[in-house]
Amino acid sequence: MIARLRSLVRRSRLVAVRAGPDRLARSRRRLALEVGLASMIATFILLPIQASAAGGFAYDTYFTSAYERQIDSRTCVAASTAMMMNILNGRDLNLNQMTILRYAQTHDALNDATQRGSDPLGWAAAATRFSRYTIRPTTYRWEAYATEAAALERAAVQITRYGKAVGLLVQHGGHAVVMNGFTSTKNPLNGTFKVTGVWVSDPYGARNTYYSAAGSPLDTYRQLDATTAYDQAWYGKYIIIVPRD
Repeated sequence: MIARLRSLVRRSRLVAVRAGPDRLARSRRRLALEVGLASMIATFILLPIQASAAGGFAYDTYFTSAYERQIDSRTCVAASTAMMMNILNGRDLNLNQMTILRYAQTHDALNDATQRGSDPLGWAAAATRFSRYTIRPTTYRWEAYATEAAALERAAVQITRYGKAVGLLVQHGGHAVVMNGFTSTKNPLNGTFKVTGVWVSDPYGARNTYYSAAGSPLDTYRQLDATTAYDQAWYGKYIIIVPRD
């Protein structure tokens, strides 16, 4: 689909060079219709489907080829980032986990001499950077919440608004997973709601597993290996990596 859109743009440039005024106007009208149709089809394919369930609401961005298994104990952030990028692009991008990890580590708040993985700052930076390889470049930010409910509700709002997955820091900050979707009492964009469950992909093995909201893997961040300012911002909070556009 992307190749088709690029072909249409190239054709428009040739028309502008070769055509006379009348032919140019006709060609541009036809091209506009074709680009519009191609864009609609691309949007339909790439954006996930949201649906109202009986008595509630459900939204899941997951598809089978989006899943990435981490290649070693260090790469949960990298594998989770790769999954998020696959979801952005609607297909497996075959991103290199070590390349993602190296980028995250140079943009995090950990001691480069001793760290093995990365942290929320590095994860957000890597997700933002590697989204440039997708058709939906996105800015990601880490956010910290005092309660699990507040963090999951924020994640649900952003998933619904943008159709993009959210990162969760779990195992008290020792592991990274992807929140692909959720169920809730109503559409998060239509007023007050509660998250009733979440779909999570764990790069260590579990694909798009459904948990009740009370049983979600999200828990408080307990790592103290970053700079003092970030340790204070993260410690004891529920940390998520969310799309901001």
